[in-house]
Amino acid sequence: MLKTRKLLCIVLALVFILTGAAGCAKPATAPAPAAAPAEAAAAPALEPVELTWFFIGNGQQEDVALIEEEINKYIKDKINATVKLQCYQWGAEYDDKLQQMIASRQEFDICFTAAWANNYMQNAVKGAFVPLNDDKDLLNKYAPKTKALLGDDFLAGSQIDGINYGIPANKEKAHSWGFIIKKDLVDKYGFDISAIKTLQDLEPMLKVIKEKEPNVYGLEALDGESPIKLLDWDVVGDDKCPGVVYNDSKDLKVFNEFEAAETMELLKTVRKFYQAGYIRKDAATVTDYNADEAAGKIFAATKSLKPGKDAEMSLTHGFEWVQVYITPPVISSRDTMGSLQAISSTSKNPERALMFLELFNTDPYLNNLINFGIENKHYVKVSDNIIKAGPDQAKYNPGTGWMFGNQFINYLYESEDPKKWEQFEEFNGQAAGTKTLGFNFDPSSVKNEIAAVNNLWDKYVPALETGSIDPEINVPKFNQELKAAGIDKIIAEKQKQLTEWAQKMGK
Repeated sequence: MLKTRKLLCIVLALVFILTGAAGCAKPATAPAPAAAPAEAAAAPALEPVELTWFFIGNGQQEDVALIEEEINKYIKDKINATVKLQCYQWGAEYDDKLQQMIASRQEFDICFTAAWANNYMQNAVKGAFVPLNDDKDLLNKYAPKTKALLGDDFLAGSQIDGINYGIPANKEKAHSWGFIIKKDLVDKYGFDISAIKTLQDLEPMLKVIKEKEPNVYGLEALDGESPIKLLDWDVVGDDKCPGVVYNDSKDLKVFNEFEAAETMELLKTVRKFYQAGYIRKDAATVTDYNADEAAGKIFAATKSLKPGKDAEMSLTHGFEWVQVYITPPVISSRDTMGSLQAISSTSKNPERALMFLELFNTDPYLNNLINFGIENKHYVKVSDNIIKAGPDQAKYNPGTGWMFGNQFINYLYESEDPKKWEQFEEFNGQAAGTKTLGFNFDPSSVKNEIAAVNNLWDKYVPALETGSIDPEINVPKFNQELKAAGIDKIIAEKQKQLTEWAQKMGK
């Protein structure tokens, strides 16, 4: 009986802390409050812990220690935790670091993961991340408000066999591929960007840039950051393994996209641009796309667009971009896996990590502190939710709000449209969901074949998507080697699982 009463007291204390943390979420317009007496009394029920959080971006910010200090003061009386932030550079560095940590079972708490970085599905399947809604039901216990914000349908998109292993960012829920274009060059040469409807429509502009701007690359085309994205396949499974369906597919037929006519047509155009000098000659081996963009050395780049993407990049780089949509907005399972925070299975404090993420997603003060820094230092308020650069913005300016939690409680810069979040809602509302939304491929039965195909992808695709090699010669070679590696077996397994899932879901 004594043990039962003791356990009940501990449970009640935890509930009290969680409700206290949610109830004391700080308004975005107010200074950080001192801890209320009730919070101060409740906090000792939890042992103090330090949480480590790894993510990708522009590298470690100069003032990150000041931000950590403010975070830790704010959350101590709520969840009795402190946080250490570690940002690694865009490109291969983040994947390399995280895969080493995961392989060696290094202890850490939270990490950024996605379909395109620190591969979410691969890591989840091999047990790198904590399941959030299995029989322990951690998501409901420690992050119920975050769950409600995202909604069951969106959460279902990133589930693997019905289990979530990460918390998606609450942001635009669709994608639309198009171009980001450097505005000063558009203005200088009087380009009519409204006339751009296809990749080919860029050619006259690229010719001018090549002739008159010798220090600027006309078109960004790098490994994973190239116009091949404009094909906008609905990818089934791993990004580096062929096997896709059309976004508007009715029969859900899975096929090898490198056998499709439209793939060859696009790759031939990219090859033509490469030979004309519109793409840098070493494009296939460049891993850091951000360097050229930040230096103003790119005229046009293919990007996943959303309302205000050009304004965000303008703020990050300090010069203006404009955007041109090419593909219609679509919601796919991949979009639900485009930006997540996961809890490492090596974490000694997964519950506390989830409590922190709940605060981060629902507390405007904490969210904006991590995104923008300290008021009157890194930013200055223009009005309640509108800000401008502060005197020390250069020392803390992550510029990755899309990656960090709940964007709908983010401040906006005065240069951004004040109705940006309403436009996000409209953008999400216009998007059509793919028929495969919610399906996730289980690769376990063909993992050896996928490993072989991944190696072939690395051998051919970076060179093909940058125009570095002739597609008419090399795509047939690629497909021949894919067949020898087992691509037909992989596609048959994808088709089998997708058909069974569709029948089960009544699609």
